[in-house]
Amino acid sequence: MELQIIKDKKNPLLKRREVSIKINNKGTPSRIDVKNKVAAIANSKPELIVIEHLDTAFGKTELTGTVSIYETEERLKQISHNHLMARGIPVPKEGEDSAPATAPAAPAAVAAKEPEKK
Repeated sequence: MELQIIKDKKNPLLKRREVSIKINNKGTPSRIDVKNKVAAIANSKPELIVIEHLDTAFGKTELTGTVSIYETEERLKQISHNHLMARGIPVPKEGEDSAPATAPAAPAAVAAKEPEKK
């Protein structure tokens, strides 16, 4: 995976860096791989990086996106959207015993909404 930083803008008001990236790869890399690669290039921790969006173009091996690199974890939690932070967390495999950080609370509600079969 070849990653290039196209634009690097410092936002002192939000205490973060806003980075535009371009990736050349045969397939679409995982968000975790992109996070680790950006962290290595930008000299930051992967926990402080949030991938805002990634775009691919049909027929090209090029991927573009926007990444935010926060200065502190507190600022990350204050500003960043929860659904964007959850996308970059590795999912445990079936054989692992660790429980997910946020367990879905919807199964009981979904079971209650299902129509009764007669």
